[in-house]
Amino acid sequence: MNSLRNGEKEMFPYYGQQIEKDKIVTEMKMIDIDVKLILDRKKCTGCGICVTVCPKEAIQRGPVGAAVKELSEVPAVLVDKKKCSFCGICVHFCPFEALELLVNDEPKLIVVEGGALPSLKAEKVKLAKDEGKTAKKYFEGEIIAHPQKCPGGCATCALICPTEAIKIPKREHPWDKPPKIEVDKDKCILCGLCVAACPGEGALEIRRSKVLSEGEHTEIWNKIVEKLTTPKTS
Repeated sequence: MNSLRNGEKEMFPYYGQQIEKDKIVTEMKMIDIDVKLILDRKKCTGCGICVTVCPKEAIQRGPVGAAVKELSEVPAVLVDKKKCSFCGICVHFCPFEALELLVNDEPKLIVVEGGALPSLKAEKVKLAKDEGKTAKKYFEGEIIAHPQKCPGGCATCALICPTEAIKIPKREHPWDKPPKIEVDKDKCILCGLCVAACPGEGALEIRRSKVLSEGEHTEIWNKIVEKLTTPKTS
């Protein structure tokens, strides 16, 4: 917190941010309320769902591919402390549970508890590189590949897919013409990371048709669903 000299009082609200190797803590302090949005950089894949659902456009993508491959110190996503309203919508939707909202050091999701957003009907899908860990799958839809636009020899989508839902088929015979990529629908959680990281313009497309949920909600839910189900291409 800012400590002012010459007998001046501390100023509220206070906004601050700490960027560390393993986490980013964005904070807002009032006189009797301390709110922290914590991003676990080890869990974050840079899929961009938080970017899509944020109502204040307070979250931006960093260098997704480079961050996931640990080739850059810049985080996969960045939070603007001046724009963030600490609503927790990004926390609710993060498939990898990389975000947490603390109100006076207690986990809190007011948007769900207050009925603004419904609960997500999510199933657990195993993560490929983190043994014992899972990700939430709460979408229906598909990933569509456009082979003519796919850069040959790239394999970025397969390398970064957290559930190994994307594979590069091998040619068994010289005359075989296998597809450039294959998507396992059972493993794919439709997070969109492959689309965000793909260097080929228009090579990958994500089409989410439904967000699985249950419970009460307000109009803000409909706006979020509209954003999430809008098709996106690389």
